[in-house]
Amino acid sequence: MLSDLAATAPSPPPRGLASFMDRPGAALWRAGTLARPPLPTLPTGWPALDEQLPGGGWPASGLTELLATPASGELALLAPWLRSLGQRQDAAQEMVWITPPGRPCLSALLALGLDGSRLLCLAPQTPTDAAWAAEQAVRAGSCAAVLWWSERPVARPVLRRLHLAAQAGLTPLLTVQAPAARSLSSPAPLRLACQSLPGHALAVDVFKRRGPPMARPLQLALPWPESARRAPSIATSPHDAVDRPLPAPAAAASPALVAHRA
Repeated sequence: MLSDLAATAPSPPPRGLASFMDRPGAALWRAGTLARPPLPTLPTGWPALDEQLPGGGWPASGLTELLATPASGELALLAPWLRSLGQRQDAAQEMVWITPPGRPCLSALLALGLDGSRLLCLAPQTPTDAAWAAEQAVRAGSCAAVLWWSERPVARPVLRRLHLAAQAGLTPLLTVQAPAARSLSSPAPLRLACQSLPGHALAVDVFKRRGPPMARPLQLALPWPESARRAPSIATSPHDAVDRPLPAPAAAASPALVAHRA
């Protein structure tokens, strides 16, 4: 009996194959460990989150999905990454935001360490136009990063085209979609779901990655600067907000985004 079990037990991979799988950038990876992406990554600014991401950070190009209720703390989560992008040698590049859920408040952005002068907000009238704008922005290869808030789940063919365009343009594209999009398939190699918690905290679940499933979501304490607490809920001065019209969403919970009302 023992001999029969030994005969059917899986054998370890050959030594040469094991060394190939373990080398950086290898095309093969063990499903029980985080993959080593061939392209560079940039730390998220959250060490606990970096430990859960292949390469230890946000991908430097291609598509990443963040599923969250709009303006629920996603900017505070992304702020360290966006700040580090601004400190790179190509810091002259603009950040492109497409259909954010509120009018960006410059004083609150400064409180998060973000440079509003390099921010370009676009407000396409239709989801098709928004997808076209995102594709052109990432394909040009001249943007530091592109963020696209979409009220509706984005179709898989559109996401695939955007992912390929962002890879070709060596530009990171991050889409913020509703939590309901989690049940839909996506070509994005990295997908996260976020949920706001009491006390300015955020639960982050990396539910798709090249690696094993997470045991439980992370709980991150978001920064809440004193100046951000005093930021008005509505941008009352034209000098305190990005001077571009944006669609009116539900009331924003993030101090960096304030609802735009006519």
